[in-house]
Amino acid sequence: MDEASIEDLHNVLSSYKEKYREIKNEIEDLSKEENKLKKELETVRNHLNYYESLVSDMKKKIQGRKNLDFLDHL
Repeated sequence: MDEASIEDLHNVLSSYKEKYREIKNEIEDLSKEENKLKKELETVRNHLNYYESLVSDMKKKIQGRKNLDFLDHL
């Protein structure tokens, strides 16, 4: 193997190392973004549960009032 071939192999290896670092960084960034989105999703789910509970309570109050409305007619 001559000097030029070794240099070419070294350059190819260096190129692959750089691509590896870029991909690794992208994976880390995507992982961070995924964690952020998971936290946001959990927040949205908590808000949704709260509002569904609130609506349910309001429906029960409204339903209770409707049941008592007949007393007003007496």
